[in-house]
Amino acid sequence: MKDIDKLQKRSRKLRDLAERAGSTGLAISGLIGLLFLGVLVWQIAEPTFIGGEEGEITAATAAIPVTDYHLKWDFPNVDSETGELTTDPIVLRISWEDDNGKQSHDLQIDVVEERGLSVDVNISANGIDQSQIEVGRKTKFHIYSTLNVIATVEQISGPVPSADSSGYPVVDSFVITGDIHILSDENDELVFEPFELAAWITLFALIVLMTWPQERVLMILENVQSFRIHIRLSFFALAGITYFASGGLFVAAALGAMCWIVSGTILFRLLEGMERLKGLGRNLSETSRLKHSISNRDSLMMWSRMLLFTSTLFIPILIDIPFLTERYQDIFVPYASGIRAAFYGTIWVMLIAMLVSIPISVGAAIYLEEYAKPNQMTKLIQALVTNLAGVPSIVFGMFGLAIFVKQGGIGWGLGPSVLAAGLTMGVMAMPIIVLAGQEALRSVPRSLRESAYGVGCTRWQVTKDHVLPSAMPGIMTGSILAMSRIMGEAAPLVVVGATAMILFDPEPLAALSGGNVNFTVIPIQIYFWTAEPDPAWHSMAAAASIALICLLVAMNSIAIVLRQHFRRRLNS
Repeated sequence: MKDIDKLQKRSRKLRDLAERAGSTGLAISGLIGLLFLGVLVWQIAEPTFIGGEEGEITAATAAIPVTDYHLKWDFPNVDSETGELTTDPIVLRISWEDDNGKQSHDLQIDVVEERGLSVDVNISANGIDQSQIEVGRKTKFHIYSTLNVIATVEQISGPVPSADSSGYPVVDSFVITGDIHILSDENDELVFEPFELAAWITLFALIVLMTWPQERVLMILENVQSFRIHIRLSFFALAGITYFASGGLFVAAALGAMCWIVSGTILFRLLEGMERLKGLGRNLSETSRLKHSISNRDSLMMWSRMLLFTSTLFIPILIDIPFLTERYQDIFVPYASGIRAAFYGTIWVMLIAMLVSIPISVGAAIYLEEYAKPNQMTKLIQALVTNLAGVPSIVFGMFGLAIFVKQGGIGWGLGPSVLAAGLTMGVMAMPIIVLAGQEALRSVPRSLRESAYGVGCTRWQVTKDHVLPSAMPGIMTGSILAMSRIMGEAAPLVVVGATAMILFDPEPLAALSGGNVNFTVIPIQIYFWTAEPDPAWHSMAAAASIALICLLVAMNSIAIVLRQHFRRRLNS
């Protein structure tokens, strides 16, 4: 008995230790994550909200009474016709400390359309000679000092200047966050595609209605119950109009069309379920029974939620952020740069990798676990797959360079294109997905297979109808997590031929059609921006990093939705 008591006490101690270690590790991981995001946000916010755009005016000597400080704005903030401000006024705070104590003076600058208009501001012991001036567009603005101390210039409001005290371009968070447009821009022009916006709102409203049915809304829909087929066809017609009439990207138009199609299907199934519930003599207020009367409701809700997640990311409908969707015209000036080309390049590479890797990898996992005989060849293949999962990513880049990029021999001659990059990343993801799929298939109880064989099912029927649905949560989760990993890879794409920055949207099939094959992705854009000596580019890199994290979070959210869906199906 004493030995048993000792073992139980030791077991409790080990369990308590494991729980404390787990909670401590979780807390530390959370703190590291918060610190990581805090550093990125600080990198963006610090230049403006903390430090400001500062420069020093060199102290003048008795012999040389002037030294200048240069600021240059690239766009006006005053309407040339009405004279009204189009942005917040540019305000500089000039401060110094001399024998008279600390002094601080604000200078408001209005940048007008007229070119060559330059005004000099003089600083003396009595202060500054002007408090509000007008300067011309793309002109240097000079501040002259006769002080014997250093004066500090800090911008406290208004658009960011295009040059610092050395004349080199600068940028801060005003540019990154200040030009976000909600529905319309400063010229009252729409910044979204109306059909895409309507599709997204309709899908969102129907998902909410399917999740929490409201009796009042159902009673309204009851009036059009007999027209459900016509309504479904109307939604399909709206999908076609959205796809062909959209002036946006192909991905945005396609997703908008899919939103209409899924919305029409949801509404059709809902009206059909209401009719079925009414035929059973039930009331529409019995919403719990209504959910059960809708055919294939769980599957429909899963796919519609995934589409909603994806549409929220890739359809610029509610907001227009030039940093993501427009501002890529000038790769040499921070405030005029953006990640549009890199953003779309990342999406295309990920989509091609998914289409290539997931079907092949899942099929390989099924074969190795369900069909392959346990011989030496199978063991060799398993060892190769396991080792490939640990191969450095740059080695896969060399493989892609030899097979997909180069022409001649075994090379496919696709060039440094999005297609070659997607195929390379798909090959890199394959071993990860195969191993995840194998583990998911092994987790299925052997008794399930034996029961199916006992009622006369064939091997394919057992695999398709029993084993695969049970293993699907693990397979889908592993697949999407593999895609999330390759989304952040840069080394293989550098080898394949991804450029630093481009001024056009990538073409996924350019390698086959003879178009421009150059492309870039967000990780490469971040790498080259951080390599720049100007801190302005570091702020841009931090903003791009946050955008990449949002993409990864969205991918992981989709994985969670899939896992919960398949688990509910197994438990039902």
